[in-house]
Amino acid sequence: MVPTPPKLQKEKRMSPSLGSAGQDTAPEPVQGTSVIVLHPGSSFLRIGRASDTFPHVIPQVIARRRCCKPDTAGKHEDRTLLRHEACQTESRAVHEQGLRGVQQALMSIITSSGQHRLAPPTEQLAAYNAQVGPQIEDTSDLEWTDTSSKPQYLVGQEVLYLHPSESYNVHWPMSCGQLNLHSGTGGSLTAVLADLETIWTTAIEKFLDIPVKDLKHYRCILLVPDIYNRQHIKELINLLLNRLGFSAAIAHQESVCATFGSGVASACVVDVGDQKTAVCCVEDGLSYRNSRLWLDYGGRDVTRSLEWLLRKTNFPYKDCNLLDRLDCQLLQELKHSSCHLNKDQSGARLQDVHVQRPDTFSRRYQIRVGEETIQAPMGLFYPQLFGLVGGSLVHTQLRNQGDPEDIHDEHYLLQTQSTQQQVAKAVAEKKAKASSKHGGEGDKTSSDTKPSLEPRHKRAREEAAGGSEAKHRRGAVRLPSASRRGSEPAPLKLMGVDQAILHSIECCASDETKKKMFSCILVVGGGLKFPGAQNFLLHRVRAQLPAKYRNIADTMEVITRPKDQDPQMVCWKGAAVLACLDTTQELWVGQREWRKFGIRILRERSPFVW
Repeated sequence: MVPTPPKLQKEKRMSPSLGSAGQDTAPEPVQGTSVIVLHPGSSFLRIGRASDTFPHVIPQVIARRRCCKPDTAGKHEDRTLLRHEACQTESRAVHEQGLRGVQQALMSIITSSGQHRLAPPTEQLAAYNAQVGPQIEDTSDLEWTDTSSKPQYLVGQEVLYLHPSESYNVHWPMSCGQLNLHSGTGGSLTAVLADLETIWTTAIEKFLDIPVKDLKHYRCILLVPDIYNRQHIKELINLLLNRLGFSAAIAHQESVCATFGSGVASACVVDVGDQKTAVCCVEDGLSYRNSRLWLDYGGRDVTRSLEWLLRKTNFPYKDCNLLDRLDCQLLQELKHSSCHLNKDQSGARLQDVHVQRPDTFSRRYQIRVGEETIQAPMGLFYPQLFGLVGGSLVHTQLRNQGDPEDIHDEHYLLQTQSTQQQVAKAVAEKKAKASSKHGGEGDKTSSDTKPSLEPRHKRAREEAAGGSEAKHRRGAVRLPSASRRGSEPAPLKLMGVDQAILHSIECCASDETKKKMFSCILVVGGGLKFPGAQNFLLHRVRAQLPAKYRNIADTMEVITRPKDQDPQMVCWKGAAVLACLDTTQELWVGQREWRKFGIRILRERSPFVW
């Protein structure tokens, strides 16, 4: 842990509250009923008391009424399935290239019976689906959200069933696990934090039945991504403590909480979410910084690819629109009900597609599907199938860029340490030169009592040169090289989940640690929740295992449902377990401490290396 600056150490001694989560007395054991666990994802918010068996899950979306322009022109709505990187001119070619790679991989797969898979021709499926018409059923039970009272905002499920003609702007405040900052309407930091405050406040009051004025009696654990943005965490902690009024808070990484929730001590954690895939190696409650990897694709890309593949086989629901909220839900449900990664499941089969919209009759299409139900999720291993072009699609953890409120950060320690080392080196060199000169001139000075002027001038020139060199070195410390500042390394190429696992494990320090990570691969999140995913991923990683680790191939394990839990709930459950541990009590950041020390207290109390 980073050493405490002298000023903060003095304040610690003077403040009796530091170390007790804002209380003047000794800390008491924390009860799970007084701790709220918040896991804000890109699409859903999971929230509940630490004592709850399961969290409440609501869409993390908000709609705000447009006051200035009551008409629908110029409305803003954040996209969910469509994304800019998949709408480029080169995207179609990348799509097709990725599809050819997936088809070749499927042709080489051998089933459990030792036979090749039977892939039905696309033309045959397209001819059948072209003749499929809708079967009219009863009136849908769905209803449009009632806005007769003209509410200023709507939150969660109500937004999904908001009529398109209503004059509301729709915002998803989180994107890829980070704050959804952009140049459009509602994309500023202030607006995004206001949206999160409204969503979280509504969820706490509606689902937990806790008035906001009573949050001063509660604590909060916030789950953050493994590759985190320090400024974002700072703003979120400030939101929890100052604006919502929690008495204390902790921010912890999702991968570490996943190991707590699954009950494993060390694992390579693979978090496949809706918009991102994160890979990180965790051992004994700490994630290895160099092993963190963030891939800019997830479950939504599988859904979008499924729709593209279905259109190749004459998907009969021609009005399906990726910009429509209800159609996006339809495609998500179709993905969960039809997609798989089971190598033994092949051939054509019938699939029901139910189209339900409020105030109209339900329609049912009985289509025939084939290889597209396994091709779409295989995009997680062949990401070219997603057609993503441009931008940085692979991210790693960068060094701290500094904060004006925290002057004694790692940059300060690096610079002072370098300066001390350079001063000590200069003193040692000076002493060595002085001793050598005294030894070489001893006979001369003993025989000649008149001192020579030349060595003195030479010595002065050397000291002047040494002074300028030291000055130059001090300047170099003030302006460290790009590598010391932690500038972004060369971007990595987009890779599949299996290759990301191998890359992450190879970044671990020792062979012993690498063996531990290969032995336990923990998959969480809902992006890879397909039948057969466990064996499929195990086979892919085992086939690419380095030669020196082949002896542990038989002991490798891929865990997709730890303790028979829903993989989407594992991180939240781990944070709930963390809340009641005795070792957690010294990690709480109290409200008064936050107001007094600010971001400096995060560096001291953070359970991960800040």
